[in-house]
Amino acid sequence: MGIARRTVVRRLTNCLVAAVFVGCSFPVAFTQAPQAGFIKDEVYFSVARTINERTDSPVSAIVGALGEVIEILQLTTSPEGKVTATIKETAASNARSTNKTIRLTFVPSGEKNKWKWESFEDNRKMYEVEKLFPYAKDRLDPARQLTERMWTNLVDIMVKEGDAAAKVLETAKSILKSDPAPLSPVMQARTAFGEAAKATDLEALKSTHRDLESSIEPVLTLGDNHPELKSNDAFLRLQDELRNVMNVVKVTRKAYLDAVEIYNDDIRRLPVALVAYGMEYTKLEAKIQPE
Repeated sequence: MGIARRTVVRRLTNCLVAAVFVGCSFPVAFTQAPQAGFIKDEVYFSVARTINERTDSPVSAIVGALGEVIEILQLTTSPEGKVTATIKETAASNARSTNKTIRLTFVPSGEKNKWKWESFEDNRKMYEVEKLFPYAKDRLDPARQLTERMWTNLVDIMVKEGDAAAKVLETAKSILKSDPAPLSPVMQARTAFGEAAKATDLEALKSTHRDLESSIEPVLTLGDNHPELKSNDAFLRLQDELRNVMNVVKVTRKAYLDAVEIYNDDIRRLPVALVAYGMEYTKLEAKIQPE
C-alpha cells in the first residue's frame, strides 16, 4: 500500500474512532425517516383527539366515522418536521358538489407517536384548525334546520289537504241535500290523521295520510255522477282548491326529501366532514319516502 493511500486510510480510521467517542466534523449524510414515523392511522387519531378535546365525543367513534368519509392519498414531511396529509372525500361528485381533495398539516405534539392537527385547506388556502368548528356549524346548522322546517310545512299542508276535502264535501252535501258517498270515509281519515299529527306518531302519521289520500280520490270525480255539482261554481271552485292543495303536498314532500338529501350530502363534504360526526351532525333518515 502506498504512503498516500495509507495516510488517507489512517485519517479516516482516526475520524471514525473519534466520532464514536467525541464526535467528528467529517461530513456524513443522513436521511430523515419517511414522515418521521408518522403513519396514516395518525391522521384519523390526531383529528379525532382534536375533536374530542372540544366535544367529548369518543375518539374511537370519531375515527370510525372518519374512515367512512375520507381516503388518505399521500403523506409528506417538510424540512421543519411538519407532516402534510393529502386526503380525498369518499362521497361521489354530484350536481351540487365535486369530489374534493384537500391538505391537512400536523406537528409533533410532544408525546411519543402522537401528533397535533394544525391546519386544514379550503379553496386552496390553509386555515387554523380552530376556524373549522364555527365554519362547520355555520354551514350545517342551517341545512339541518331546513329539514325540520320542511317537515313541519309538509305536515301542515297534509292537514290542509283534509280540510280542503272536507269543505268540498260539506258544500256538496248542501247542494245535494244528502251525504255524498265519500263524506264519511274522508271525515274519519281526516280525524285519524289530525290525531296522529298532534301526537307526532310517525308511523301512524304515514299510514293515516295514505288512508286520507285514498279517501279523497273519489271527491275529485264526485261531479261526474251529479250534474248539479258539475254546474255549481262554488263546488267547482272548492274542488280546484283541493287539487291545488294536493299538488302542494307533492311539491312540499319533494322539497323535504331534497333538504334531507342536501344535509346528508353536506356532512360528507370536506372540510366539514372532518368534524361533522364529532359535533353530532349525523345522517338523517327521511321520515317519509318519495311517492
